[in-house]
Amino acid sequence: MAFTAAHSRSIGLFLSGMALVASAPSRALDLETEDTRPGLRLSAGVDVYHAPGSIVATGRYGGTWGAKLGVWGYSAPRVGREAPNVLIGVDYMLTMRKWRGGIGVAWIDRENRMNGTRWNLDATLAYDLSDRVFVEYRHESHGSVFGIRRDASNFGWNIVGVGLVF
Repeated sequence: MAFTAAHSRSIGLFLSGMALVASAPSRALDLETEDTRPGLRLSAGVDVYHAPGSIVATGRYGGTWGAKLGVWGYSAPRVGREAPNVLIGVDYMLTMRKWRGGIGVAWIDRENRMNGTRWNLDATLAYDLSDRVFVEYRHESHGSVFGIRRDASNFGWNIVGVGLVF
């Protein structure tokens, strides 16, 4: 499946929307958002778009502001020799009922055709199935949609996973 201009616009609109929600006071938008409960969230996910089969385990600690640490357990051959090992990031996450949305930055230890640079934007959309179990979609890319490093490859990581809250 080729990365088209429509995909680029969709991702750009999603990230812009998340940035708007994160930057505006929650009362001004009246979205009934609340601070994300502090806790440790561990998840395992698989890339579903450009590097299918790549597996990433991630831990996030915090509440509305959080820190992430992730490790790649397996990278699909399409990623190439520069497959990443580690992701370190920070994000801002709001909760709306059972939905959580977050935006932040992530440092990935190796540049490759998926992320193109070490510093990347990190967007998350998660749904809490219960107080302890959630599913999530994460996208990490360096933001060529916004004109950042257009000369670097930027397929992006598109991770769908399941996790537990401790």
